[in-house]
Amino acid sequence: MRYTRHITTTTALSSAALLALAACAPEDDLEPESDPEPAETETVTEEPEDEKDPEETEPAETDGPPDDELPPGGTDRMADEDIQPDVHGEIQEGGHFSQEGEEVGVAGLSGEDAPLEVWSEPGAEAEVVGELGPTDAALLGGREVRHADHQPGSWTEVELADGYGWVNTVNTDGSLYYFGLGEDITEEYVDEVPPAEDPQLIAEGVAERMTDDYEQGTTEDGEEYGASWTLVSTPEDHGEDFYRLDVLGMMDDSRAGYRLFATVEEHDDGYQLAQVERTQICSRGVSDDGLCV
Repeated sequence: MRYTRHITTTTALSSAALLALAACAPEDDLEPESDPEPAETETVTEEPEDEKDPEETEPAETDGPPDDELPPGGTDRMADEDIQPDVHGEIQEGGHFSQEGEEVGVAGLSGEDAPLEVWSEPGAEAEVVGELGPTDAALLGGREVRHADHQPGSWTEVELADGYGWVNTVNTDGSLYYFGLGEDITEEYVDEVPPAEDPQLIAEGVAERMTDDYEQGTTEDGEEYGASWTLVSTPEDHGEDFYRLDVLGMMDDSRAGYRLFATVEEHDDGYQLAQVERTQICSRGVSDDGLCV
């Protein structure tokens, strides 16, 4: 499962494909009925058996494109009674990531970073049963565990294609977030980002300008805080026509930042910005109208 700009379009195409398959079926059934010859009738008797062949019906069982599938991995779900407070921590009731079945995705992770590891239990001594890359999404398992005395001590349960696992949500390179409303913001940047010979510089220029719009600084200990951006993927990574960038650290309790989709096009001897879309990245959840809550 991968976040793209065109989720609605993809769904529509999938539905249209299924309707097309359904429309073809009656034509096959009518052919044998319209032929009166007995010799042909014996052949018709075999056709329904071929239609029930599992190899022919497999495409119809697919609900959507590959991007809609959960990432591989996972294991048997851990029972509540097996979560030991002194080893794993306490189950947190009513947490922001305790909504079972809700979809969350990875943000803030570049293609060069190591993926988020999914563990069989909430603890770094457990077995790794899966991974989540920069553009992956998963379903929430419905439980969060925190251990005050252990680092990292905050874990979120997720569901993958083959079962369940736990992700450490105290991660400096990337973490799990909700994704909300998307909107076109081309007009805000098309005149601000100049053409360039390297198309990636144009996409990064959008992220840099958005980062400058939000608070940044340095603590007394010398640590930087505030908005920063990450190049998540290039068009070549997934056969897409846009760059994907995450801008996080906006010092907001509900909205962690934005995922940007920047499209560039050829212009004279180089490239220029053609379109920018952004999707809200939310820390606590998304309302029915797609806003961070």
